[in-house]
Amino acid sequence: MVPQDEVAAIVGQVERTASFPTVDELNRFIDDMVAAHPDRVAVEEIGRSRGGDPLREVRIGTGPRHLVVLGNPHPNEPIGMATIRHLIGRLARDEADTLGATWHFVPCVDPDGTRLNEGWFARPLTRTSVARGYYRPAGDEQPEWCFPITWRGAPVGVPMPETRALMALIDRTKPALIASLHNADFGGGFFYCSGGDAGYWSALGRLLDDAGVPRFLGEPDAPGAARWAEGVFELPAFEKMADALTAVGVDPVATIGGGGSRDYAAPYGTAVLVSELPLWVDERIGDKTVSDRSIGSVVRSSAASYREIAALVAQVLERLGDRLTGRSPFERALRAVPASLSEMAVEKEAASGQDRLATRGEIFMEEYVWTGMLRLRTGGLLLRLLDAEAERDPSPVVAAEKARVATVFDGWSADIERNAPGEPVPLAALITIQAGSIVTAAARLRDGLPV
Repeated sequence: MVPQDEVAAIVGQVERTASFPTVDELNRFIDDMVAAHPDRVAVEEIGRSRGGDPLREVRIGTGPRHLVVLGNPHPNEPIGMATIRHLIGRLARDEADTLGATWHFVPCVDPDGTRLNEGWFARPLTRTSVARGYYRPAGDEQPEWCFPITWRGAPVGVPMPETRALMALIDRTKPALIASLHNADFGGGFFYCSGGDAGYWSALGRLLDDAGVPRFLGEPDAPGAARWAEGVFELPAFEKMADALTAVGVDPVATIGGGGSRDYAAPYGTAVLVSELPLWVDERIGDKTVSDRSIGSVVRSSAASYREIAALVAQVLERLGDRLTGRSPFERALRAVPASLSEMAVEKEAASGQDRLATRGEIFMEEYVWTGMLRLRTGGLLLRLLDAEAERDPSPVVAAEKARVATVFDGWSADIERNAPGEPVPLAALITIQAGSIVTAAARLRDGLPV
């Protein structure tokens, strides 16, 4: 076991932080660190985003094991950028322990998408304010989910420029670990791991407990993932996820897109750690009191809600018709939503045959962790599209659709803010958990323990 005090000493005290760093702020911080510590910190441009932003690798340490840390692979999940900023600051110190490794930080994997989210990075946040500034690209525009692999004899995944930069980094470093930093809007915290043992999973769970963040006890969103401990799940390879989706009649290529960093790095024996942390928590997610509703009826209700959201998006896109050009990132993201939500509904329905009684926590998660999140995200994205279209080409059609969607969104928002606003988690606590998980994995690799 890696001593907890060693992990805490390397992570250090995280200063109270009021907001997430923007792309430009993070780049300025990196430049300042290179200038202040030229013997310990190096930066290299490893590629360019589709929008022309530099993709930067920050390198610290000289050890034989290589550790790759990825920030913001999904641009609406900025905790990782704050975590990387903190870890660079800690490891750059002259007396810092780099755990016998060379660290390779990619502070922002998707700067184009991140810039479209920066309007909500400053706190205080509400679930509604985040939704109104939300952007997440369609699957085939997510750098971490379009690695090229072969599945059932056919090529899968068309890599973006950002993905190609990560591929080159992985091939160059042959990393012992890839830590991919994610977050959710609401719920509990959890981790995906490619391996490890009970001691590793227990250490990860304790990081959540020590920070007062409840462990997510629901089903993982990665198809086919096994539960290894409370709040810790298996990170399946593409093939296992694809088999699970195929078994319920869902096209895995259309749903997932391509391989992940785990699939691409597999020939190097790379361990992968994914942290999923919430911006808000609610103790009701852990309520194990048995209700009077069957779990089957609960998930069928979720499936019906998913289809309603999908229908709303399809109707708006149809009514806007030829006014849409395909150039808007909001439009491209929304084009993928009806099929994606319909497939998610199919997955829910495949699990609806269970007749056991649901716990109150399971009901709460279905209604407010999953359905509530999807309503807010989709509604917010629709309004961003309509805002942009109204500015570009004002018309009665656009105005009417904006008013109609705003009414629906306001109803969804009022429900969330009344029944599940959540308790905000201090950003410093989220950074502490994420940084602690990475350092825990790195220390175990140093000690020859499974990760």
